[in-house]
Amino acid sequence: MKLGKGAIYLLIAISVTVFMDGLDGSIVNIALPIIAEYFGTDTGTVSWVSIAYLLVVAGSLIIFGKIAARGYLKRIFLLGIALFTIASVVCGLSPSLLVLIGGRVLQGLGASMIISCAPIICVKHLPADILGMSIGLISSVSAISFCLGPALGGLIAYALSWSWIFWINIPIGIFAFIFVSRVLPKDVPEHTGKFDIPGAILLFIAIAAGTFGLERMPHLGVDNPLILSTVIVAAAALVLFCIVELKAKEPLLNIRIFKLFPVVAVILAFLIMKIVVSGLFYLLPFYFSNAMGLDTLLSGILMLIGPAGMVICSVPFAKWSDRTGRRWFCVVSTVILVIVSIFFSFLSPTWSIVFIIVALAILGIAAGIGSGPSTARIIETVPEEEKDSGSTVMMTCLYLGTVIGTAVYAAGFTFFSSKGESVVSFADLPTDIFMNGFHGAMVIGLILAVASCILSLVVKDRKKAAKENAETEEK
Repeated sequence: MKLGKGAIYLLIAISVTVFMDGLDGSIVNIALPIIAEYFGTDTGTVSWVSIAYLLVVAGSLIIFGKIAARGYLKRIFLLGIALFTIASVVCGLSPSLLVLIGGRVLQGLGASMIISCAPIICVKHLPADILGMSIGLISSVSAISFCLGPALGGLIAYALSWSWIFWINIPIGIFAFIFVSRVLPKDVPEHTGKFDIPGAILLFIAIAAGTFGLERMPHLGVDNPLILSTVIVAAAALVLFCIVELKAKEPLLNIRIFKLFPVVAVILAFLIMKIVVSGLFYLLPFYFSNAMGLDTLLSGILMLIGPAGMVICSVPFAKWSDRTGRRWFCVVSTVILVIVSIFFSFLSPTWSIVFIIVALAILGIAAGIGSGPSTARIIETVPEEEKDSGSTVMMTCLYLGTVIGTAVYAAGFTFFSSKGESVVSFADLPTDIFMNGFHGAMVIGLILAVASCILSLVVKDRKKAAKENAETEEK
């Protein structure tokens, strides 16, 4: 299908803004030691530069998606770009760590607006028969920018200063704001009831507390009082949220859609797939450093192989799935993920680096094959009137999958490497003990990959299922 100029311009606008967000989500981490030294603080305190951003984005995605879906898509998207750009200026000029953390909170709000609006633009303003391709493009751009972040951040912090990792957003943000204001259609506000403020507050608390617990768990341990208390707060807020939503006339999120098995299955399949891929990408750099003795430069280059494979495959396979259906693309993707997980479960430091390169390339191809079809499948499976909610749930899974994947693989590694003894940092572990933890985490990932494969298989494509139901009724 030949795309018109309007569709191409919208895809460019989405790609630029998602790239800006994905880059900033990972570029800061590499510079945290330099920032800590600059402000004279400790590593625990400076980590809030990343945590503040993460919590705000995770907790507000669905909220801004709901506001945008009420007819304020362009306004929310432009406000997000403007806020993100202004916050970048604040971060770059920060005279203190407190101001920097405040700037990151504002950046998180802007990023959340951008991320929540991107898939809704695909649903509302792009042809339905390129849904998989457009959503797949978002996933690929996000993955590439997230992987480029540490390498680019390290280079910038070394050659210039840590402030420049924020200032590079300014020209991108200005261009994106002007471009989006010209190409995105005007808003048409819808007449709806009152906004569900209690639901929004409870959902933010639930997701933000849960995200904090998952993000800090690898650092503090599962039995840490702070982790346990945040889990309790998250669970309580989630229960209250469900109660409020069931009674609300205009709920923030219609949780009744989760009574539908196909909806739950495709969401879980995608979330688990994201957890496995993110967990692998989290743990592999430690393998390169500990087991193979590689420096950060070579490790960074190796870590780009997977995203490169994803970029090459994602759009072509997503377009193919737009024509033929998405189920088998999701199944093939997860089957490959199972095979890759088996490989890493037996990986030995004595094996040639060629095997690692091939496995990383296959991992990227698997992610590329499944990214567009699995994300578009979520939007297609939810009821017609819940398409916008489906898109924001999908983006929330995309974001939370990274956090959960890191926590699951780190916790699995710690369990299998500590053997009930005191937890030692990755860098200080003997290689044989490190490999015990690495293999144990990979086995956990293998089990999750199998679950994702089964969930992808059991749900038929919506069009095919509708056709079979119609044939059954005729008989």
